[in-house]
Amino acid sequence: MHQTEDTYLIEQILAGNTRAFGDLVDQYQVRVYNFVLNILRNEEDAHEVVQDTFLKVYKSLNTFRGESKLSTWMLRIAYFACMTRLRKVKPVLVDIENHSSSFEGNNVHDQAELGDMRSVLAQALEGLTEDEKGIVTLYYYNDQSIKEICEIMGLKDSNVKIILHRSRKKMSEVLRKVGITEWVS
Repeated sequence: MHQTEDTYLIEQILAGNTRAFGDLVDQYQVRVYNFVLNILRNEEDAHEVVQDTFLKVYKSLNTFRGESKLSTWMLRIAYFACMTRLRKVKPVLVDIENHSSSFEGNNVHDQAELGDMRSVLAQALEGLTEDEKGIVTLYYYNDQSIKEICEIMGLKDSNVKIILHRSRKKMSEVLRKVGITEWVS
């Protein structure tokens, strides 16, 4: 969604148009859900955190200053909700191989291929800390820039780059063990 479309939706929501908020949720829920699931590794917790995130977005939308993209602001809210959840409970891991997101509408063949890739990536992500998972997810799955990741996670540019580099190294080792020799560096 473009910034002007986001601005229009925000104006409509702040004016009391609840349908516009539904449009906002429809536009961003898959992105937020996938981000949260990659950090929490638990579907039930992920759904709860996504709901909490959108509730907080709705309640706080009047405080959004537009200094970053709306998606960046929402992912920051989601990230801190994940960190709060992880501090409260020990996460239960999702069997990604048998997992299919309730938000996906792919055909069976696409889901099978996606399941294979998720299984391999889940193995690689498993060895990462929560912060590393968050950065990898934001960078590779959500196409966020280093600057946007800094805004979302409240870290400095150099810290994000270092964590991303270390995460790539850790993931590369796991991927090599399962026979994947080419990895983005």
